[in-house]
Amino acid sequence: MVASLFGDRFAGRQPAWHRLGEVFPEGEKVTASDGMRRADILFGIDKHPQIVKMEDGTELDTGSYAVVREPTSDDPEHRVLATVGKEWTAIQSKDLGKMLDPISEKFPVETVGAIGNGEKIFLSMDAGASTIAGEDHELYWLVTDHRDGTGALSIAFTPVRVVCQNTLITGLRSAKVSVSLKHNKSIQTDASFYLDIFNQMAKTQENVVNAMNSMTKSTLNERQVQSVMTSAYPTASKPTRLKLSANITADDVPSNVWQRILNDKKEQKEEWEKRQSRVDKVKDGAMERLDVFNQEFPNLANTPWAVYNAIVETEDYRRGHDKSGTALFGGRAEAKARAFNKALDLA
Repeated sequence: MVASLFGDRFAGRQPAWHRLGEVFPEGEKVTASDGMRRADILFGIDKHPQIVKMEDGTELDTGSYAVVREPTSDDPEHRVLATVGKEWTAIQSKDLGKMLDPISEKFPVETVGAIGNGEKIFLSMDAGASTIAGEDHELYWLVTDHRDGTGALSIAFTPVRVVCQNTLITGLRSAKVSVSLKHNKSIQTDASFYLDIFNQMAKTQENVVNAMNSMTKSTLNERQVQSVMTSAYPTASKPTRLKLSANITADDVPSNVWQRILNDKKEQKEEWEKRQSRVDKVKDGAMERLDVFNQEFPNLANTPWAVYNAIVETEDYRRGHDKSGTALFGGRAEAKARAFNKALDLA
């Protein structure tokens, strides 16, 4: 029934990570170590102190460290991935694979990939299927390791709507939807560690399914719908220089300086208006997606679930091809995360 409602509109779609990594054949039991080897992401990373050499030859320790990736088969150069603090500890790919192998024996690896020069690596693990909010969903665990200092190693529960392949949870770091392990101490991999991880994963899955089902139980009014949209797509911030110049008058500065201020204010205002116009365009697109969802699923019209899915649809597919993975880890993922949190609050 659902497929007939959507027709061919979603034909050929895949989960967002399929476009970014090595996808393994369905049914093949791939472990984390084997998948990372086959995807060629077993490269090493090191942390090097950043030293500033002064003109007189003295060296100053900045207290910061560069995360450097070793050469790979595709890229023969060393690459600096990030600047981090003293406490940050690298998790080597081979060690990550060994740590995840027992988990991947229960949840086989489906996709492995890297973003950019290796700033982020990810693995999706097949967790079966379930019915959520009355629809079929494929279930995955998405493991993400941030080598750029922007986050912890996380294992996030990620349902994908079968009918449209929209990726619902990626980008969220809330304890309700993911398990996180910080880069500040060695990770233990004894029996108690895995018992704790599996317990957390089971609780996380329960939390996500309950949260999503709760989003179908109430209907939002227009103001509430707009509040979810605005959470995902906030108003463009006013440029600092425009704020600072707001209270300056022609009497405060020489005439030639005043003219430069006026020209700068004009440029800043035009750029600000362009940014806001882009935000409004994306938000209008999400509202159009909501109208489509409401027509196809009248029993879910204007529920928090409907509004959230309209935004996910917009971020995953309606803003053009996502080559850099922002729908998984960047700005698009953050928009989905803000929408999820706001929709859940209203639910």
